[in-house]
Amino acid sequence: MEKFDPIKMLELVKVEDPDGDGGLTLFFQEDKILKIKVVDGKLVSEFM
Repeated sequence: MEKFDPIKMLELVKVEDPDGDGGLTLFFQEDKILKIKVVDGKLVSEFM
């Protein structure tokens, strides 16, 4: 799960559900943002 190391131990600050893309956006401390959405029946996540 190295993919999620940038947000490990950071406080969740805000949640947008749904966001502008119809997914879920999680805002963490230190300006870390994680976007999650369903694409072709699979969960896809990306850091912004």
